[in-house]
Amino acid sequence: MSEQNSSDIEQAVAEGGAYEVICKRLTQQGTALQNKINRLNTKRAEEFGQTELKIIGRVRVRSENNCVPRDIVQVGSKMMLFGYNVFLGLKTETAVSDVFSLYQMTESTEGFKIEPYQNGDNFLLNSRFVNDFQELYQYYKTTRLLCFHVHHEKLLAVFQIGQKINDIRVFRWQIKGDKAEYIDNRGERDLPKIPSHDFEWILSRREDHIDGAHPHVNILDEVFVETIKGDLTIKVENNTDDGLGIYQEPVEDPHQSLADAEIYYAKLGTLILLKVRPYREKDYRYFIFNTRTHQVNRIDALGLSCVQLPDDHGLIFPNGYYLQDGEHKIFDNAPDDLRFLYSTRSPNGEDVLYLFYEDEAGISALFSYNMIDKQLQNPIYAHGVCLFDDGQMVAFRAEDEEPKRIHPMQVWETPYFGEEHSQSQPINQSFFGKIGNAELVRGISDCYSLVRA
Repeated sequence: MSEQNSSDIEQAVAEGGAYEVICKRLTQQGTALQNKINRLNTKRAEEFGQTELKIIGRVRVRSENNCVPRDIVQVGSKMMLFGYNVFLGLKTETAVSDVFSLYQMTESTEGFKIEPYQNGDNFLLNSRFVNDFQELYQYYKTTRLLCFHVHHEKLLAVFQIGQKINDIRVFRWQIKGDKAEYIDNRGERDLPKIPSHDFEWILSRREDHIDGAHPHVNILDEVFVETIKGDLTIKVENNTDDGLGIYQEPVEDPHQSLADAEIYYAKLGTLILLKVRPYREKDYRYFIFNTRTHQVNRIDALGLSCVQLPDDHGLIFPNGYYLQDGEHKIFDNAPDDLRFLYSTRSPNGEDVLYLFYEDEAGISALFSYNMIDKQLQNPIYAHGVCLFDDGQMVAFRAEDEEPKRIHPMQVWETPYFGEEHSQSQPINQSFFGKIGNAELVRGISDCYSLVRA
């Protein structure tokens, strides 16, 4: 410890400030630890490399007809299937080429190009598929393409054929390398069943009710909830003598008993999630109670979807995230009704990509979470996303519903490489390589959390 630091501590002791002494020592140790971790993280990045999520190119795709683009998907290693809903005017029949197009992306010194796929192996020309496609548009006049999925080596094309979003018909192909073989138009059972939440809500029981002048429901002996006497109240003390708490908001019906409300909960690390529907109300209200900070935040997006971040970091939901230490962020421009679709982790273990999807408009929201910084980048909103094995990604968004022939797209560089690409890389035999990048990321992240604390 330097002479100046010792002098500061001795002066604080002389002034009788024991708290100040502890603060100074913790600050000094935290600063020293952060400097060491910064150096370690810099060496780690130099050793293993670090790929940022950023735009590296812009391209334009030209379609044969005026259309509204709907989705895009990679097929094999070379092809991109582009799907859209077309407006044909006086044309009486819809052909396969009016809805589907195959493209390939190339890169040169002049930049990126997306051009029609010229190889003769065009799986869209299969006669059985063409017949099934024509029958679909002939018998269901309101047919529209919804989305693509690649699941268990099968390509699925989902069409809405009725008034409801779940009135669907699904075409499916078997992907074999760089080829796709048509199976049939009965692929509904192959659609991935993704739960909107990765935890279970627990309904509070009658045994959890605590009677008194101001009764409440006991949630795990850590937080107490009631919706009586005109307010929804959340308390941190098991005190029924008064109705005060750390959070209050009005309910629609003030004349209700303790048993009239539906109160669910889930404990995830230091966080307790609450799902509450007061008497005679249509919608649930959703809250996060932090047992460490004793703060309450109402976040109704939890009801649509909510999944846990890795290594008990916290939660992510359709319009933001909440960490165990109470840090959180809400994105105001997020589309409504987004639901969790899938997540993928970068091979280096540093980044995790979460994709949420809205069925009606076909909008995807991509959230990239960094395990070291413990931050979520600003989301990418797109109508179609195509992630390649080398980490490059093509994304587009139809800014309006006006049919067009020219469709701008963005080419992104991402850290989300495919498994085959990662396995093809040489094995790192250095000291850091033997430890492993993912293990270093986890340790550095924990040390940064200690510094913040």
